[in-house]
Amino acid sequence: MSINYNTFVRKPFKVEAVEITEENIAEIAPLIGELREREDDKTKFIYVDRRLVPNIWRVYPGFFMTKMGDNIRCYSRRVFLEQFVLTDDSIDQWCTYIDGLTPQGE
Repeated sequence: MSINYNTFVRKPFKVEAVEITEENIAEIAPLIGELREREDDKTKFIYVDRRLVPNIWRVYPGFFMTKMGDNIRCYSRRVFLEQFVLTDDSIDQWCTYIDGLTPQGE
């Protein structure tokens, strides 16, 4: 018996994302946890409420927060840039096609 494999592509999904900076960290903190400051160097960070964002404990400037509906996640810069790309018209059309919807204008 021979196993015949097929190749698949995982369906893409879109998220809204914001990079966390020193300027916006206080505004973002209440959405995902509590703003705190390291004692040694006074670096601000968000101590994450794991009921809201289960995939990470602390968020620092340079991290990204994503939102898809009510689902919020946070990623280090490295992980975010490995997994997400900024969308444009060609990517939107491809996502629409692969999700089985008719692209606009057809």
